[in-house]
Amino acid sequence: MKITELLMTEEQILASPMLEMANLQTNFTGLPVVIWMGKIGGMHGPCIKVSNKKGGFAEDDNFVINVDKDPRVLTPKAVKLKGDEVEEIEDWIKLNYDALMNLWKHFEKGEGDFIQLLSKIKKL
Repeated sequence: MKITELLMTEEQILASPMLEMANLQTNFTGLPVVIWMGKIGGMHGPCIKVSNKKGGFAEDDNFVINVDKDPRVLTPKAVKLKGDEVEEIEDWIKLNYDALMNLWKHFEKGEGDFIQLLSKIKKL
């Protein structure tokens, strides 16, 4: 097998699931933890996952907050952050409510340009 047979084309990269989610790093959000947004929601509607681990996203150590004008933690037993850190995340969601809703619509329905939508996110 040749190395070129293992490489993805630009079309394959753009169609791959990695662009169906976003890890929003601390330097991008101003928050102490990494935020994950992608195809999640279900009966709770738009949500984000918040890593309990500072400096990176922990697949097995996170909790969920809904994206709402009055956000709330949907998985309170999983929270390991301090109360003021959770409040800071909720404030960030309020600040970015419209941008996060548009990103969620992109993930769920394919609406909008991912990069343009991501550029609307504000740091706290």
